Amino acid sequence: MSILPTTTGSVQREFRPRLAWATLAIGLTFLTLLARLFQLQIVRGDELKGKADENYVKELRVPADRGQILDRNQRVLVDSRPSFNVTLTPFYCGKQCGEILGRIAAILSLSPEEVERSQGQLAGARKLERFRPFTVKVDVKREELDVLEANAMDLPGVDVQPTPHRSYRYGGLGGHLIGYMNEVGAEELRRLNEELARSASPQGPYLLGDYTGRRGLEKRFERELRGVDGKRRIAVDAKGREMEGGFIAEENRVVAASPGRNLVLSLDWRLQELAEKTFPATAGVVLAMDAKTGFLLALVDRPAPDPNKMSGRITGAELARIHDDPLQPELFRAIQQHYHPGSTFKAVTSIAVLEEGIYRPDTRIYCPGHFSMGSARWRCDREEGHGAVDFTHALGASCDVFYYNAGAQLGADLLAKWARKLGLGAPTGFDIAGEVPGVIPDVAWHDARVPGGYQKGMVVNLAIGQGDVNVTPMQQLVLYGALATGVLWKPQVVLRVEDSDRRVLQEFAPQERGRIELKPSTRETVLKGLLAAVNEPYGTAYWQRLPDVRLAGKTGTAQVVKLGVRRLKAEQVDYFERDHAWFAVFAPAEDPQIVVVVLNEHSGFGSTNAAPTAVELVRSYFKLKAKDEAERGGAPSEAPRARPPAPSPPAAPGAGAERPTLGNGPPAGGGAHG
Repeated sequence: MSILPTTTGSVQREFRPRLAWATLAIGLTFLTLLARLFQLQIVRGDELKGKADENYVKELRVPADRGQILDRNQRVLVDSRPSFNVTLTPFYCGKQCGEILGRIAAILSLSPEEVERSQGQLAGARKLERFRPFTVKVDVKREELDVLEANAMDLPGVDVQPTPHRSYRYGGLGGHLIGYMNEVGAEELRRLNEELARSASPQGPYLLGDYTGRRGLEKRFERELRGVDGKRRIAVDAKGREMEGGFIAEENRVVAASPGRNLVLSLDWRLQELAEKTFPATAGVVLAMDAKTGFLLALVDRPAPDPNKMSGRITGAELARIHDDPLQPELFRAIQQHYHPGSTFKAVTSIAVLEEGIYRPDTRIYCPGHFSMGSARWRCDREEGHGAVDFTHALGASCDVFYYNAGAQLGADLLAKWARKLGLGAPTGFDIAGEVPGVIPDVAWHDARVPGGYQKGMVVNLAIGQGDVNVTPMQQLVLYGALATGVLWKPQVVLRVEDSDRRVLQEFAPQERGRIELKPSTRETVLKGLLAAVNEPYGTAYWQRLPDVRLAGKTGTAQVVKLGVRRLKAEQVDYFERDHAWFAVFAPAEDPQIVVVVLNEHSGFGSTNAAPTAVELVRSYFKLKAKDEAERGGAPSEAPRARPPAPSPPAAPGAGAERPTLGNGPPAGGGAHG
């Protein structure tokens, strides 16, 4: 009996499940392979192709031109000039990177700091970072570039990259306002790129070696000025050297850069250059403002470092000299330093004492040359006194005794109240960072900070702009602009932002911070005093008057040290102990168009060391205005003619201009003079 069929059928029945499982496994394997191929070729094809390309394609940035900075007449103040940066790509120098960096350091005369920074970037290059070039040196000299090109075959991974370099055409003129650029730090790099990511900006990320605005407008408008970089893709060999012809389609080789936006300033550079030329100060500030808008027309802030040096090659020794300079050239004095205002503050005291009803417009005070309170005595700048003076004469001749009396009756709180209403004691809102608020002390301020607290005699000094009262030059400009027009302006310097084709993208309108509400009699009384200071024979700036424009202003000579028994001339005193010279003026008095404030540090007398620059600036402003109107085809507008001067009160006994002398030493009391 045969059993073979039964055995064969049994085997077949056992084999069929195994075959099914094997078939299923093979099918799943093929499906897995197909899915993987789909993922690699379709889903991630572009990504993986890009990574493959990196083995023979080098991508170089094409840096964008930074936006220009121009004056109101489209004169270019800051732009970019052609330059060359040297970069190193770690992947292409491989294990030779340290040796190659040493060769570059010798050719380019790298400083120890530059070598250390490059070594750190080499050490930190990981994964894809190895393919990204970093900057070894910016703005390479022509002779260094020639040596690099001659040794190019022995320097794999080294590239010379054409790069626009910031060019400040007028050096340190306007340097604090315009600012400068320098390299982004490692921590700053992270912060800047996080801000870019949050803003969804089209601008690419900052890389190590990139520059950013560091001070002034360069920093404030970094986002607007910075353009969008392009890129250039080239085929390279294993050492990173460019190969002719190649594997990259023409349309994929270059992505053009987009330049940054331009800033158009309100400055008139003709006035700026004039102010720089006529300002005799070693250190100080000149500010000119459009009285009807609050836009600045000129800004001199001295001393200032050259932004070309600060943005380019500067040695550690040069930087140390700038940091250690006792004149502090890095300090933006217009907004970052405050000073005693001296007699320019008497306009504030005048408003306070009139508005509070303590003095009337016709009040007269007798000045014997000194003022006493208890055992303390404060002297007037005119030792023999001014005699009986009213407001016009007191403000015009800058009689200290008149204002000592006013301060003693006002008290510190009322004086501080009106100073703050007039914009002092708080930042003006100027766009550049770092503005200080100044100091307007009241009783509580003295109680909290002065040993023994507030004493009644303190307000005597405050009333003439001495003691602890401090203001910035920008606050003085805004104050005298408010005296001229009744408006507390926010000072501004950028008129608009334009693209590279000069299409307006953003325009800035005048901004009022407030208006001064004064009794008509108060404003008239103060204006008469400011007119007298320039237009009456007893005025402290009488010899600075103009024949065709009626000026209203105030001189000030602010003490740095206390007056002594014997008066000394400026040249007899150490520089840093000399008084500061102030002059604030607006014109024409009937319809103010321009406001100018000059502070000449440690120079002495306001009338001789500050007023000439301010008056020349006013004179030139009206000449340029008439010239511009004539060139535009309109009827030439002459500078406004002065009206006949208002009748002045009879000269008081002993009236006269203040003396250009200084004091030194520790008296019981002292005075500020004009």
